[in-house]
Amino acid sequence: MLRAVLLGTGSPPPNPKRRGPATLVSLGAEHFLVDAGSGVGAQLVQAGLRPYDWPRVLVTHHHSDHTIDLGHLVITRWIVGQNAPLEIWGPAGTRRQVEKLLDYLAWDIEVRRAHMHERPPPEVRVTEIEEGKIFEAGGVTVSAFLVEHDPVKPAFGFHFDGGGRRVVVSGDTRPSENLMRWSHHADCLIHECCEMAKTSWYPGCGWPTIEEKIRDLASYHTQPDQIGRVAREARAKKLAITHLMPGSDPAEVKAAAEKGYGGPVLVGEDLMDV
Repeated sequence: MLRAVLLGTGSPPPNPKRRGPATLVSLGAEHFLVDAGSGVGAQLVQAGLRPYDWPRVLVTHHHSDHTIDLGHLVITRWIVGQNAPLEIWGPAGTRRQVEKLLDYLAWDIEVRRAHMHERPPPEVRVTEIEEGKIFEAGGVTVSAFLVEHDPVKPAFGFHFDGGGRRVVVSGDTRPSENLMRWSHHADCLIHECCEMAKTSWYPGCGWPTIEEKIRDLASYHTQPDQIGRVAREARAKKLAITHLMPGSDPAEVKAAAEKGYGGPVLVGEDLMDV
């Protein structure tokens, strides 16, 4: 059966209880990693994967909290002996991002190669995606769909269909009609709920008031009073909530979601199997 593990359920502010955004979707021995937030390597190990076997990576968008540990995945996989290319699939700009990442790692790679014998540097194979089916692997069809995370464009969610089950990962988005279409009757909708009412504010942070910051950031994320409607209109069979702010109260988020949705609601915790 197609399963998903919430490796990291946090957001940009550091939270000792939650790693950065990352979700592992698996069918048998086939694995797909959606995003590479902070601490993703340690979470993969806790989920049972060795660095030698890091899976292909699917990037929803280029905000740093979703990509910050791509370098860790590239270098640790190579250090332990894996020479096959790491596959990364993501929006336009992913190739340039990876090229710059490898430039950043180049000194470290060459110093390490000086101790080795005829070892090639790590290789990364990048595929830049558009909406629609992007590949099939291990009995799973993987599709990408556009979401609304302006001014970040393009931004994607991912739809996985395999083993008689469908799992959808929203990526970061405000309520999106396109996401609801792609999530129609999904067995599990894994959806962000970045509650901006719980954000912090400091002078010089880029917004003149806390109210303006909340209003701006909430305009491209899904809030607790909205997420139940999204799941209901998608007719998803189960809702799993992720991308939580440190100040969010899981019980309050769950109650808000249940007001608009009659199905089961899980407020994600790191390493939760959904």
